[in-house]
Amino acid sequence: MEISFYLIFAVIFLASMVFYNWFKQNSLRKEFKKFDKNDILMHTYGVYYYGVESEKGKILNSQGLMILLKNGLYYKGSLDKRELFIPEGKLYSIVVTDFHKGQLTYKECLAFYFENEKGEVDRAAFSIPHPKVWVDRIREVLAKDKNIIIHEELLEK
Repeated sequence: MEISFYLIFAVIFLASMVFYNWFKQNSLRKEFKKFDKNDILMHTYGVYYYGVESEKGKILNSQGLMILLKNGLYYKGSLDKRELFIPEGKLYSIVVTDFHKGQLTYKECLAFYFENEKGEVDRAAFSIPHPKVWVDRIREVLAKDKNIIIHEELLEK
C-alpha cells in the first residue's frame, strides 16, 4: 500500500512537469509566430511584470515571457495575457530599483523609462532572470544611435 502511494505521487508529479513544459513550449510557439524568426534576438520565461506607472492601482504580479526583438522589447503574461511593447527609439533609461508605483517590489527589478502611446514618459518595471545580460543586449540593440542611461533608484539598502 505504501509503495503504491509513492508510485501514484511520482506519476502525478511527473505528469504535472510534462504538462507545465508542454504549456510553456506551446506559449513560446504562439508568441514566436507573431514575429519574424530573424527578428527574435533573445527571450526568457519567468519574468515578473509589475505594471506601468500610468495605470492606476497597486503593482501587478504578472508572470510571463519577455522577448527582445530587433525593433523593441515585448512582454506577454502567461495567464493574464497582459502585453507591453516598447519600440526601438522610445526607450530612454533603465533603472535598477526596488520600488514601483510607490510600493516596494518583491525583489530588485529593472524599470524602463519609455515613451508610451500618448507621447508621455512612462515607467514599466520587471524582474528578469539574468538582468545584466538583458541590459547589455538591450543597450547593444535598442540604443544604437543614442546613449541609454542606466542607474539605481533604491529605497532599501
